[in-house]
Amino acid sequence: MRGRAHDKLMNKLAAARYKAEEKRAAAEAKRNRKAAKTEQQAEYIRRTGRIPSSFSFCGWCCC
Repeated sequence: MRGRAHDKLMNKLAAARYKAEEKRAAAEAKRNRKAAKTEQQAEYIRRTGRIPSSFSFCGWCCC
């Protein structure tokens, strides 16, 4: 009985580690996508000298 409980606990821990690793990978992929998008926007601004119309200023409003 004790062995089964130990195995069950180990399976739960393995599942939690797997889930955490998936979430970590998803977060890193999202961060990489955002970095690539930011780099593209910066390159556009450097090339043209103007800010694209799709560029948003969330939180920069001076009302």
